[in-house]
Order: sequence, then structure tokens, then C-alpha cells
Amino acid sequence: MFKKRNLSYILSLAIWVGSGPANAAESKPQITMGNGTANAINVDGLTRQAGGAIASEVRVDGTAVSTLRANTTAITFPAVKIAAAGWLVLHPVIDGRPDGDIVSGFAYLDAGQNDNVTIQIQHPASGGDKYLVMLHSDVDKDRVFDFVFVEDGINVEDTAVFEGNRMIAHMISLPE
Repeated sequence: MFKKRNLSYILSLAIWVGSGPANAAESKPQITMGNGTANAINVDGLTRQAGGAIASEVRVDGTAVSTLRANTTAITFPAVKIAAAGWLVLHPVIDGRPDGDIVSGFAYLDAGQNDNVTIQIQHPASGGDKYLVMLHSDVDKDRVFDFVFVEDGINVEDTAVFEGNRMIAHMISLPE
């Protein structure tokens, strides 16, 4: 849980940098957000495609037991660059702050330039909804997004991508 709180703290700190006294800023390196030289997310030209309802029936012995319906939204980023294979991840912004405990969607990225990267959001999302989009590395190189918090302190295996003190991330609003 300690590292889980650290991820939320890092996300909050990255959003609120510059709000403390000047001497505090000088004593600790500040975490910033944006693009780096080896890693970048192009958010200009972001597109949103609202999907229809998806229905899945659960059947037991040939009888329908329940039906799950969800509205989906796909968002496409024109280009994403990542130095080593990893993930483009969306975290929702709740009450003005990114919630690093919740993952709204993710897409796998090969090392290098990735064009037209689409993330499926598996819940209703409207134009204007805010998210934090960020890069995570695929630490164990298994192409499985390992974002599981465990009570004994084991945290996210596929960690946020940084270049120095810069977290490769952007606050975005979904286009109309």
C-alpha cells in the first residue's frame, strides 16, 4: 500500500508543482509532466469515437443467466514514442485530480514510434471528460499490463516512464 500511495502522490505532485514556497522548490527536485526526448505522447489531433452498446450474455446449460451492457469510447492518439516497449495508460481525473488507483484504459506500445494508438474506455465517456494520459514501461516484458496493488507493499510492476524528473504524461480533455 505504501507504493500505491506513492503513485497517487507522484501524480498529484506533478499536477500541483510550483504551488509551494520557493525555498521548498529549491531543496527538492520537482516532478514535472510533459514530453521528453526519447518518450513522447502527441495529444494534438486526439480523436474520440463513441461506440454503441456492447452486450454479452452469460449462459449456463444453454439458458441466459445475465446480460452485461456497456457503452464504450475509443480515443486515438496520432503518435506515441517510447524508448522501450510499454503502455499508454489513461487515469481519470476526479475532483480536479488524477486518480492513479483507477485505470480507464490502456494500449500496448512497441519500442519506437507508434502511430494512431487507440485506447478503448470501457465505461461511458463524453467530450470534455478529463484524464491523465501517461506512459508505463513493460518492466517484465510479458506484454501484459501489470497494474495490481497488493497489500504487502508490492506495487505496480509496469511503472511510470520518467526522463529525469519529468513524468511522460499529459492532462487531456476528451474531444467532442
